[in-house]
Amino acid sequence: MVGDYLLAHCTAPDDVLQELAVTTREATGRASTMQVSHDEGALLTMLTRLVNARFAVEVGTFTGYSSVCIARGLADDGRLLTCDISDEWTSVARPYWERAGVADRIELTLGPAVETLRALPGEPVIDIAFIDADKANYPVYL
Repeated sequence: MVGDYLLAHCTAPDDVLQELAVTTREATGRASTMQVSHDEGALLTMLTRLVNARFAVEVGTFTGYSSVCIARGLADDGRLLTCDISDEWTSVARPYWERAGVADRIELTLGPAVETLRALPGEPVIDIAFIDADKANYPVYL
């Protein structure tokens, strides 16, 4: 399978991401399937770097794995606005953002993402967006 090949040949996640994945499984149980996989996270970092993103938006923070990956790919002066409705799950993310050295690049907003997105000014332009929550509202977010 292509997925097996990819996982066997990509760089392993660092200690922070490995521990975050374990913590997510322990803290969220069955909901842990909502976390992006390591290869998806690596792709997010790569795509963010490829577009030299200075402003990224994420809808659906969960426990922060994808946030770490996006923030690591940002340009030196970049920032990530991440939206979620769960203080419980995003509280898992915050210490890992610190440990990954990206907390200063991440702004978390709690509440309905559609309200946060509608309130954004026209500038700066969003360089990259990752929408991974509330599937029924994807058209609204776009």
